[in-house]
Amino acid sequence: MAMLTSFLLYLAEASFCLIIFALAYRLLLAGLTYFAWNRAYLLGALLASVVIPLVGFPGLAAWLANPAAAPAVAQLPLRLNWQLNAPLAQAVATPTPNGPDWLAMLLIGAVILYALGALYKLVRAVRNVRTLRRLARQNPQTDLGTFAIVHLPEASMPAFSFGRHVFLSPLHEALSPAEREQLLLHEQVHVQQRHTLDLLLVEALGVMFWFNSAVGYIGRQLKVVHEYLADAAVARTQASPAPYGELLIKLAAQQLPFALVHAFSHKQIFLRIQMLTQPTSSPMKKLRFLFIVPVFAFTWAATACVGSPAPETAAPAEAPANTTAAPNAAAGRIGRIGRISWQGNTYLTATELNQALGLKTGDAYDSAAVARRLSFDPKGDDVTSRYMDHGYLFFSVSPKATRQPNGTTDLTFNISEGRKAQIGRVSITGNTKTSTAALLKLIPLRSGEDFSRAKLLETQRILAQQGEFDPNKVGINPAPEMRPNEPTDLVNIALVVVEKGK
Repeated sequence: MAMLTSFLLYLAEASFCLIIFALAYRLLLAGLTYFAWNRAYLLGALLASVVIPLVGFPGLAAWLANPAAAPAVAQLPLRLNWQLNAPLAQAVATPTPNGPDWLAMLLIGAVILYALGALYKLVRAVRNVRTLRRLARQNPQTDLGTFAIVHLPEASMPAFSFGRHVFLSPLHEALSPAEREQLLLHEQVHVQQRHTLDLLLVEALGVMFWFNSAVGYIGRQLKVVHEYLADAAVARTQASPAPYGELLIKLAAQQLPFALVHAFSHKQIFLRIQMLTQPTSSPMKKLRFLFIVPVFAFTWAATACVGSPAPETAAPAEAPANTTAAPNAAAGRIGRIGRISWQGNTYLTATELNQALGLKTGDAYDSAAVARRLSFDPKGDDVTSRYMDHGYLFFSVSPKATRQPNGTTDLTFNISEGRKAQIGRVSITGNTKTSTAALLKLIPLRSGEDFSRAKLLETQRILAQQGEFDPNKVGINPAPEMRPNEPTDLVNIALVVVEKGK
């Protein structure tokens, strides 16, 4: 029993460290352009959080309780620190004589719950790795030395990398030579800097600390830093960041297929474009990294104090509680939905958004169902469709789930509507047997109308069903045109078809 209590205490202390390091990054470092330094901090935060609870400062708890009576410490040796305060450990280890040991039963139940959550996350991680390896083995490859291109058959798959493999679909074969060179250079940076190892570390700690949303936050920030590093490397080879930014927007509609990969383009695309044009942070701002020292010292002192043997007069220390979990921290049902709130919405009211979400207070909470209702509903009646089918090309929504003490989960959705976009020029290339004018009459896209994702998908379906085109090679390339002095932006649509037999 003492081993179980020690293990749970270790998880609590490590979780506390993760939260403090994540908060420090959010407040001090997240906006800096020293991406390599930010990556080092995030990786160091993960490793330090695992190690710090194992390092004790003998006599610290006694010194805090009574500095005059505490024994002198001549040196600062390091020791393993996996023990509870003596009174609490004794209470857990000794059953009550008048009935069942409810504290011990609660402890065992907590360990079982933790083990089930960790097993679930481990199975998902292993399945993702196996799927990626199978994709690499079963599809043709082109070895370029530093990395290998895997040619995927589905045009709907985005470009992404895992390990030394860069996965491309037929859509990326249709890019111009300059655009394809930029894409490959971006993914090559991921490979050469071994960003996949960072994600595997996050995944491993995500299994161990599946209940702690700080791991998910650090993992997401680490992936964003990876993209900044790759974007910066490509931008240094270009005279202007504009063409590369247009390529990012062109491929932005494709969805990230796996948690363990680096997709070339995803929902944080506009933050990346903003970072491309943002001036380099002042060298003086590097001094912010000096704040790591007091943050490290604070976490060490706090965990050492909790774990060090306390004097007999000291009250038992309580492990910090962690009541927040992000949607990807523990997929699946974790109780009932509590309060649902929306922030940043102006086009739709909260009532209309709740209707689109299709969930209400009291429903079973399922993170996969929430994600589906936000962006991936097959019927096209999700929240994202309500915006992107009415001109909001740059719409994005970020969910946050907060576990409450009563077992419910509050959902908060932060919406970024962006500016509306109208359809500009619509062009078709690759057709020789049917005139462009005839094809344009068949499709629902009209210049001057509001942008609509549903009409894009309908256009792709109509062209694929014509019979003369390869249905797997119908490409749609949107090219936004910013108009800051106009009420709306423009998006030019370039349709690319490949006739059968070519």
